Amino acid sequence: MATRSGWLLLLVLSPAVVGQETLFEPAESCRLCHSRIQSGGQMVAPYALWPGSMMANAARDPYWLAKVRYEIATTPAAAVAIEDKCLRCHAPANQYVTRAKGGMRLAQLPEGGGEGVTCTVCHQIKADGLGKAASFTGGFEINADHKIYGPHADPFEMPMLHHTGYTPAEGKHILESSLCGSCHTVITPTLDAQGVKQGDFIEQAPYLEWLASDFPRAGVTCQSCHVPPIKDAAGKLTPTFIAHMPPGRPFPPTEPRTPFGLHFFAGANGAMLSLLGRLEPERMPQLERTAQRAREMLRSALLVEPSATRKEGRLQLDVDVRNLTGHKVPTAFPSRRVWLHVLVTAADGSKVFESGEWDAKTSEIAGGEQPHYAVISKPSQAMIYEATYRDSEGKSTMSLLRAASYGKDNRILPRGFDATRVLPGGWKADRIAAAGVSDAGFQPGVHRVRYDIANSQGANRVVVEACYQSIAPRHVASLGDAKHIDIERFRRLYGPGQTPEVIARVEVDLSREAAQSNPD
Repeated sequence: MATRSGWLLLLVLSPAVVGQETLFEPAESCRLCHSRIQSGGQMVAPYALWPGSMMANAARDPYWLAKVRYEIATTPAAAVAIEDKCLRCHAPANQYVTRAKGGMRLAQLPEGGGEGVTCTVCHQIKADGLGKAASFTGGFEINADHKIYGPHADPFEMPMLHHTGYTPAEGKHILESSLCGSCHTVITPTLDAQGVKQGDFIEQAPYLEWLASDFPRAGVTCQSCHVPPIKDAAGKLTPTFIAHMPPGRPFPPTEPRTPFGLHFFAGANGAMLSLLGRLEPERMPQLERTAQRAREMLRSALLVEPSATRKEGRLQLDVDVRNLTGHKVPTAFPSRRVWLHVLVTAADGSKVFESGEWDAKTSEIAGGEQPHYAVISKPSQAMIYEATYRDSEGKSTMSLLRAASYGKDNRILPRGFDATRVLPGGWKADRIAAAGVSDAGFQPGVHRVRYDIANSQGANRVVVEACYQSIAPRHVASLGDAKHIDIERFRRLYGPGQTPEVIARVEVDLSREAAQSNPD
């Protein structure tokens, strides 16, 4: 077995690989020294965690592929622009090098979709211009010096330089939300049926929502939650080795450092990771590991607080739904929705009232599409938090490239959201504020909805659940009759529906009229 000094000698003598001639090395090049790091007995190495993330699978996401095909079928005259726009963030390692040559088409993707958002994309992005409007929709710039940015000063350069041709360098911007905002702010053109641009639309805005909230001033960034640093039980940052020699031991000149971010990149799309696992059973364990992290994150997104009073034979149930995140809930892609399932029962278990139940076969909510409510008094009404679009003629549309405005956007705002704040590009935050909402109970960080239930004398127990779907059934149905293998594959994979995730659940014992705490 080679000694440590022997491995160092090997590194010194190794010729640089084609990294100096290739803008984006594959993640496999990073695996050699970033795959076998443990902390507290758990594998925490970036390469060990990244393959199970939606970042790694961005270009093979079957719903994304189906949706792109749908947009092309809806506005075929804009096919070239649509494909290139979508590939900017879903396949940046492939698309970036085509920008000076007119862009990229889906047909140019590597077999299997390639690596999606890979290590040498994010870690080569320059700080220059980040957070400005020009950086959005994948408008980041890659440095021309083959530097790999990380958060630590004075990195040990030699192993990376000799194995890959890259030079590690300190870049504090790797910890800033503006880095994430380059792809997690999506501005799309509003097109007519002929593909002629009518204007611009802010299609996805998690970064802008964060900017307009209290979270930047509290020092909470995107990375704080989505690439969380390793901490001990007391919440103190845990020093960890950043890299290792190929056999697994640390490089002798290095010491454990902080912060060390967990590269799960977990968000709210655990269901898609599970679907990907069905497509690629050999990768199911790593995909399910990240899916579980996503479900845990979802359970930390909301706090549901019900309180009940009786008045003249009626039950009045006020439900406060608190957003604990730094962006809207749900945020980003409009197929996502959260709704409240409220069940009131008598002492014998019989149903007194139910709102927000769903069909177990189709996973669709009883009552279908709904407006925003301040008060719910009928079982057919349901409190659904979501975004819907209208085109340039004011008609409802499911096409992202036809969207000109929101028909409804009652997604719960983050704490401290200020619609008067000026955002990059000179926009005011009112462009991403609520739409179709007028009740006083809808405030930054919380929405209070009242359930006014008649004939409820026998009511004994209330269960309130917050349910979540990353792809609502009507978004799948909207793919319509478009014929393409990617659409047909996704329909088969999605099946009859997507079982909702219950992300918060609270019970109220009306016999004592005392709310119990949120269980996990």
